[in-house]
Amino acid sequence: MTSLWGKNQEIDFFSKSLELTTPEQLFYSTNDGKQLAYWSKGYEGDKNTLQSRNAFIGSYAEGWTANLFKEIAQTIGGYPVQNAVCEELGLSKQSPADVAICKTEGRIHEPKDILTVTEIRMAAVCNSGFVSKYKFIPFPIGD
Repeated sequence: MTSLWGKNQEIDFFSKSLELTTPEQLFYSTNDGKQLAYWSKGYEGDKNTLQSRNAFIGSYAEGWTANLFKEIAQTIGGYPVQNAVCEELGLSKQSPADVAICKTEGRIHEPKDILTVTEIRMAAVCNSGFVSKYKFIPFPIGD
């Protein structure tokens, strides 16, 4: 069985995302040039809200959750489906279910084929920093 979300999944998320984008899109930059997964409690410098990593972490977390649900879905005769659409339930192509367990594979479904709908919310849990131009190297920062 897949383990629950933890530091290893975050390392994997940042490492894979850095293959697609820049550190500035994934990490907050402090006034002294450090790049952090999130603002530490005691940080008193300028802060901004980082929106650019939302699509990356959303896609990664939804795929990870679908994989986590795979074993559960199989026990009830279903399939985990990312971005499931069912117009009758208000799950449109523009606003699909993050992950649903369905009786059939594929993206488009009838209400009778949907067993569960899950909305995924994700944020970095372990505060780590980016210290290399070429690779994510996590180091503990604390809260």
